[in-house]
Order: sequence, then structure tokens, then C-alpha cells
Amino acid sequence: MVLSSSQDLYQPTIKDILLLPLFGDIQTNPNGTKVAYCTGYMNLNENKINSYCCIQDLEKESTYYLTRTGSLGNFHWVNNETLAVMKRTDSAPFQIFLFESLVGEGFQVTDHAGGINDFQPFANGFVFIANNPEKDEKKKREARFGNFIQVENEKSISSLYYVDTGKMKEYNQLIAQSLEDEHKNGVKLVFDLGMFLPEPVKIESVIPSSTNDSVFLNCRSKDDLVFGHETSHYRIQFNSETIFQKGSKPVVTKIDLPEGAKIVAISPDGAKLLILYKKRDNRDYTQADLWILNVSDIGRGNLQEHLSCITSNFDRDPLSYRICWTKAGIFITYWDESQVNVARLSEAGAIEVIDLQGLMPNLFFHVNDLGIVSFLGFSPSKINDVYMNLPTETGRKTLPLTHSNDLVTNWDLGTVESIRWTSRDGTEIEGILRKPSNFDPSRKYPLLINIHGGPHHSSANALLEGMDKFYYPLVQFTNKNILILKPNYRGSLGKGQAFKELLIDNVGVGDLWDLESAIDYLVRQGFVDETKIGACGGSQGAYISAFAAMHSNRFCAVSGCSTLSSWATYFFGSDSRYSIPFSGNSYRSKGPFDTGMKETFEKTAPMNGINNTRTPILLQHGENDERVPLYSSKMIHRALKEKGIQTELFIFPGMGHSISKPRENYAVLIQNYRWFLHHLLGEELDFFKDDEKDQLEYQSYVRS
Repeated sequence: MVLSSSQDLYQPTIKDILLLPLFGDIQTNPNGTKVAYCTGYMNLNENKINSYCCIQDLEKESTYYLTRTGSLGNFHWVNNETLAVMKRTDSAPFQIFLFESLVGEGFQVTDHAGGINDFQPFANGFVFIANNPEKDEKKKREARFGNFIQVENEKSISSLYYVDTGKMKEYNQLIAQSLEDEHKNGVKLVFDLGMFLPEPVKIESVIPSSTNDSVFLNCRSKDDLVFGHETSHYRIQFNSETIFQKGSKPVVTKIDLPEGAKIVAISPDGAKLLILYKKRDNRDYTQADLWILNVSDIGRGNLQEHLSCITSNFDRDPLSYRICWTKAGIFITYWDESQVNVARLSEAGAIEVIDLQGLMPNLFFHVNDLGIVSFLGFSPSKINDVYMNLPTETGRKTLPLTHSNDLVTNWDLGTVESIRWTSRDGTEIEGILRKPSNFDPSRKYPLLINIHGGPHHSSANALLEGMDKFYYPLVQFTNKNILILKPNYRGSLGKGQAFKELLIDNVGVGDLWDLESAIDYLVRQGFVDETKIGACGGSQGAYISAFAAMHSNRFCAVSGCSTLSSWATYFFGSDSRYSIPFSGNSYRSKGPFDTGMKETFEKTAPMNGINNTRTPILLQHGENDERVPLYSSKMIHRALKEKGIQTELFIFPGMGHSISKPRENYAVLIQNYRWFLHHLLGEELDFFKDDEKDQLEYQSYVRS
């Protein structure tokens, strides 16, 4: 058992961190008396993530599991005592279940072949997005020509459906009474709204109107992500009471929004739409603004003339995962350097940051009409827990709803702090420095630079982030007296449009300036051993790590998960190839064949430095990764082998761009742990050695 001599704290193992509670979506019911949230854990025995819906009853001061089986998707409050949940079992796809009075197993509302992708409450039931098997041309031609995919030319089979809960219950009663044969021809349970769209589209999201007469669709032309800017938008109007009558059909109106725009919310009275839209251009690094459009203006000429921007003086990216327009206002989240804020916007553009009492929201947050903010929160001294932030007569107060921090009270998790330094070109860079709890400024420590993905993301000034749990065992590294730096390098969120544009035609090169200047800054502080420096990261972080390994002599080892060998490789093989960070026109970036781009592609490619590198590289990659193709890591691995440089490549079958199973996450963590302990501390390199302490000693410590 390893305890901190100064504070008598338990130093957790990798599995201890991996098995901490997980949290997902959070929503408060309309009157603020109950909160539903997703919780779960990594089940190493069955190698799956167990997820459940919990209900916290604030009036009764009780918490209980609403679901106990299957896996959880999203959920929505139908009223104060009814929750609709999207869930599935191991052998069946996602369907909608209705939990009335918040008890029981739930009434299964849908039984759609292939399952549903998303849903929203609407009128007497739900609208949901799902595939329509009858539109699948691939299956129709398979009997003649076999199974194949015509790349980037297959029509989407996505559709939108409306299901009436009352009719579904009525039909189930008929089944129970063995009368289904007598009535089945007269009972229509689900209405295919999508069949009335003028063209096949991929339906990405549906926004229902509170007036229960319309739904608004965000679509793209095909399923393939490269068509992400080829957007279209529709309003579907129908009467839920008469839509199932013979001859009834909805009214479909195409909304001529600018390409790349997205409807993100609708006003509580149903009269206005909130649009996320990049007016300047659709380049990946361009910040989007929020615009208001009156629904009554749809069909009145050029809609751009009717859009009113409410964030023109707000030089930050509104995060689009969830934007809430309630009777209490418009609520968004956004990065401000390494801090995530919740803010309320007025329709006139006034911005009020919500006081969360030192906490910041993770990805998940929700606001109801009373202005109650429920969120998954963390801070520099707290790990993730579920919180509620309520308006009061004198301001706001924050209440914890879960208590995961009680589990780690006696754990040694080190400390984190925000630091700043000046990069080679004079740009100020901010980052997060993690230190051992017994940090001694007179001592020289190894340094590991952990680089976030994106690049349009940021590392939070937080005690524990997701990557710290599933990819890089940073707590264990700091408890081995290794310093960790998380740089929010150029292009990161939270510093405005100009900062994002610093990577144009300079990606990799400018990032390396930011890393090397950070090393210089920390070495000048006197507590970093510049002969023992490593770098690691996933996706964009893996690309930067590989670029640093092949274009700098400052690193003794690096690691990358989903590592990119060059942007030409990305252009030819990625499902998101038009997001490459080079300048170009409004709809796509310049490719490797465009005039004058050869030099840019060469100077920004990690592989271009293969003849100069001596840095060992660990590579980890999902077999089915479509964002960064597997052959990119294979290319680096083969080249390093040819040059006689130490390298390892671990391929994870069945995994995509993310490693998403508990045992595989544990493997990734262990591989990174052993790799850097070997190269930074000289320990034996054994990728198959667990990180487990004597459990009898640990249990004795817990009992004491």
C-alpha cells in the first residue's frame, strides 16, 4: 500500500480511477421537484458499460434507479411525474419506454425494426428519427449484385415518425384480449412523416414546437460526414388528432436557411427559432453565432435578411450539444480558456454568466422554465458529480445531488493549476499543470505533455477529466513524481476567433512552438528535467505528439491514440476530410493537389521528419477508425521499424475513433503507463503487468 507520507493519502490504482461512477445526461422536471440523470460504471467482468436512469426526488429526499436493465440512451420529461426513456437490451436495439408515475418496468412505446436514433415528446406521443428499411436500395439490389457500398453516393434511408402513445396502449390492450386480428386493419400506430420530404436526406435532429403543431428538422444530403455542410431544413406541420385518418397528410415546408446552419432551439411560445450559423464562411475553424428567426418569416424571400444575431459581441463558440431556450431565457455553455461557463442570453444580446459557485459544467447540462440549472460539474478540487443550481431571492445557490467526491476524500489526486507562457511568435498560451501533492520546487521532475484532441476543444482546469480516466493515467503519473502539462495550444476553444486562426497553414509547426516554449518556460522555473520529457494525446493530440517526435529533439518518448501521419493521408482517407486546417473557400479546405499546397502539406506532416527522428513512439488505434484511418498509424510504425527506432503498435478490433470498452480502456491506460514509466523513469517495459496494489493492505487501510 502506497500512502503519501505528508498527508497519509491513498494513491489510487488505474482500476480505482477507471471504476469511479460514470454520469451522463441530466434533466430537471418542469416544477423542479425531481431530477433524472444517467449513471453507470465500467463493468470489467462483462466488458461493457452498465448505464441506468436515476431519479432524485427532492421533496421526499430519496434517490432510486428507474431503470435496472439494458443500456440507456437519452430521456425527456413528459410531465412532472412521467419520464420517457430511450433504452435497449443487449439483444435488442433502442426503443422508447414510458415510465408513468416513475415506477415499474416502463411501457414500451415503439418497436421499430432496427431501433430508433433519437426522439422528442410531441403532442399525444413522440416524434422519433429512425431508418426506414423499405427505402434501403442496397438490400433491394443485393439479390442481384451482392453486397457492396457505392462510396459517398448511397441515398440515406433516414426518416421521421410520429407515434401516438394512446393508440399504442389501445393496441396493446387488444393484444391482451386476443382481439388484434379483429382490429389490426383499423389501427394505425405509427405515421411516417419522413415519406413526405421532397428528397432523401439524413435527418440529424428534430426540434418540436411547444404549440404541438410543427416540428423542425436539421438534415444533410447523405449519411456520410463529408456532406456535413450540405444542409437542408424543413418544417413539418400536422394535427396529431387527425394525422392517422385516411387521406390525412402533413404540410412540409423547406426552410431556406444558409448552408451549414442548424436550428438549435425554439422559443417557449413557438414563435421564434434559434439558429447556429457561421455567416463569414463554413470553414471548420470559423466560430458560429446565434441568430433569431421569426417563424412567421419562413417563406418570405431571403431568410438571411430576417436573421437577427444575438452574439455579435461574443467572441466565443457557443457549444451546440445542448442549448436551452426556456421561459427563463436562452442558456448556453462555452469555453473561456480552461473554464466552461453557463450563460443566459437575452434576445437583445445581453450575456449573464451563471454563478455555479466555483464549479463548471461538463458536457451535460439542462435548464427548465424556472431557470433551474442541473449539470454534471467538476473543478480543480472536485471530480464529476451531479448538481442543481437554483435562483434565489439574493442570487443563486448550488446543491450537490450525487456524492462521488466522498469516495475520493482520502485519495491522492495531486493538484492542478492554470499557467501561462509566451510562444515563439509572441502568442500567449494557457495550460493546466498537474503536480504531485508533495511537490518540491527545488527538485527536478520528468514532464509529460498531455495534448487534447480537436483541435477545437480545450483541456479544463479540473481535477479529473475523461481522458484522465480512459486513456492516460495522469493521477498515477503524478504519484510517480511526473509533472503533467495540458497545453491549450493555438486553435483551442476559449480564446476567440483570432486564436483559432493561428493554426491556418501552420498546424503542427505552430503547435510545436507552443510545446517547446512551454518546456523552456518550465525549465526556467527550475523544477523540470529537460532530458526526461514525453508527449501523448489522442486524435489531434496524437498528431501533434507524432509531429513533435519527428521534428524536435526535446522528447525522449511519445504516445498517440489514432495518430495521423500526414494531412494528405487524412484528406484521402478520413470521413471528415474537408475539416483539414488549411485555408480555402467557404465550403471545403484546399486539398493536396491545389496550387501552392504541396509545401504546406509537406511541412505539416509528421512523416516528413522521419529521417531526423530518434524518438520512440507508442501507437494505439481502433481497427474501424474512419476519422483517422488505421493505415496512418501503420505507416508511422512501419517507417520507424525501418529506421530502427523503438515503436509499438496496438490495434483494437471492433473499435472506431474512440476506445469504448472497459477492458480495452484498461489496456490503453496500462500501455501508456508502462511506456512512460520505462522512458521517463527507467522502469521495466512490460505492457501486460497490471497496476494493482495489495488489496488486503488497501482493505485494511479503508477499514482504518
